[in-house]
Amino acid sequence: MEILKDRYTITELSERLEITDHALRYYEKEFNLKVPKDERGRRYYTPEYANIMYQIKKMRSEGLEIKAIKKVLQAEIAVESPPVVLNEDSFSVVPFNQSDNSKDIREFFEEFKEQLTSGMASELSSTRDHITTEISKTKLELGACVENSMRRLENKMEKHFSEVDRCIGNWREKNKRGFFKRLFK
Repeated sequence: MEILKDRYTITELSERLEITDHALRYYEKEFNLKVPKDERGRRYYTPEYANIMYQIKKMRSEGLEIKAIKKVLQAEIAVESPPVVLNEDSFSVVPFNQSDNSKDIREFFEEFKEQLTSGMASELSSTRDHITTEISKTKLELGACVENSMRRLENKMEKHFSEVDRCIGNWREKNKRGFFKRLFK
């Protein structure tokens, strides 16, 4: 969701998300969201809460149940810490004089190699952790979707079999004849 404001009232957010005020309050309660209130006691949604509500609405429109959405959001909260990004300031530059001998040059390159190796190892580790958490989150979403699809399929099968039972009952009722009628056709 594109954030345009620092704060949204419940009415503004409900119009923006095209859901009712009641639905927003229900989601607050179900997901234990502590939405801040102004000095008059009215709710206002920060961009973070607006995004959470958008994610909930999006997952609900995709057919996920509240229980599955809770699992996905809990996994996302655990994932929230982004990977460490190294910036140019994290490497120190060792001054180099042309009059230094080869020993100083060797030390410079050894120190540079250590810094580079350390930086790469740190970056690889944080990237690996980030990918692992993303895979875990995707696994939870997929599990929730499969669970939801299974429930839908079970409901369809239940309706189908109850319809078959009803049709068989109607057929039996229609073809039910007395003992003497079957003997004397």
